[in-house]
Amino acid sequence: MSTKERLNVNLDSELKKNTAETLEALGLDFTTAINIYFKQIVSKQKIPFEISAPKYFSAEEVMGKNWREDLDNIEDEWE
Repeated sequence: MSTKERLNVNLDSELKKNTAETLEALGLDFTTAINIYFKQIVSKQKIPFEISAPKYFSAEEVMGKNWREDLDNIEDEWE
């Protein structure tokens, strides 16, 4: 028989409220949701979703390598 341990976490109050509402709609409570999450971490040996930083594109990636050459051809409505 496995022993149970308590885990205390600090959450933003709005995040906690929104999560509780979502879990209730799914028919889950916090304990069940956390147990599912932790079991997935152990089973997959990774966080069960992608975590990444936002990708910021350079001007060259968006407009092409020679974008500066065409700046003179842009009609400036401010003048």
